[in-house]
Amino acid sequence: MGARGAVLAVLLLTGCRGVALSPVAFDEAARVEAMALRFQPDGTGLLTLRLAVHSPTAEASTLTAVDFELVVEGQRLATGLQGLDVPLARGGSSQTVEVRFPLVSEGASGTAHPMARQVQLRGGVSLRYGVRTVRRAPFHEERLLPLPWVPLATPSRE
Repeated sequence: MGARGAVLAVLLLTGCRGVALSPVAFDEAARVEAMALRFQPDGTGLLTLRLAVHSPTAEASTLTAVDFELVVEGQRLATGLQGLDVPLARGGSSQTVEVRFPLVSEGASGTAHPMARQVQLRGGVSLRYGVRTVRRAPFHEERLLPLPWVPLATPSRE
């Protein structure tokens, strides 16, 4: 069989796992299509995201979670994690997923000046392959959003 035969056998046994991914494959696997944010004077709010997600590998995967960090005008206002169970097709076709994160501020004080505010959203989606392998695909979005009311940032307790 020889050395070439052994290498060919190993490649056949590993299948697609032997193919290297682009270094940025997972960096491009999740994209924010739409983002809506609103706060109420009582301290409650809602962050709604519409994400386009695809598996950057030839293997089918499952979208198991979405995490985020929300920053408004330079102040971190919220972080969150939501578990999901959304199968993704193999081959790179995108699937649109909408997630809603209820937001609660510890105090109702804040600013009530209707204006566009700088909103930054950082986060990621967790993609599970098989039973054990989970990879995180990050996303980042920055927009000016009209927010008539914004709660004060809660000091960090770290």
